[in-house]
Amino acid sequence: MSHESADSARVTRQWVIPGMVLLFMVLNGCASETDVVSFSGAEQELTSIAMAYGDAHSKLGRGPKDAEELKPFLKTFGDPDDLLMSPNDSQPYVVVWGLDPSRGGPTSYKQMFPILAYEATGSRGKRAVTDVRGRPMMVPSEDFLKLTFAGRHKPAS
Repeated sequence: MSHESADSARVTRQWVIPGMVLLFMVLNGCASETDVVSFSGAEQELTSIAMAYGDAHSKLGRGPKDAEELKPFLKTFGDPDDLLMSPNDSQPYVVVWGLDPSRGGPTSYKQMFPILAYEATGSRGKRAVTDVRGRPMMVPSEDFLKLTFAGRHKPAS
């Protein structure tokens, strides 16, 4: 082997092999545990409602006025009737109708944007909510009234 070939092979071993090991580690994760956030069924449904609401707003030029107007847009995510019913409290989700979901910014409660939809009562001391961006969260009942709701909505309780 020539001197030039030996230097080339050494450079290859010196940089390529560690680079491949590093790439393998990055792709497979270096930590033994993976941080994966799993959402409850209610949080997933509320996210679907927010996404469908945004789609409806884009298509209609305004927020949907009621559940019937939202249902065609919910079909992309599953059965609209199922998606509009909370699995936790077996009640329909409360949705703030007729607004522009692109309005509003972060609020003082955990950087949530204004709340677009939420569980009527929730369960086990918590309620699932979603903001206008579709970011879901389980909120302790004692914090529920601390939230800022879209369109100046005032929840019943």
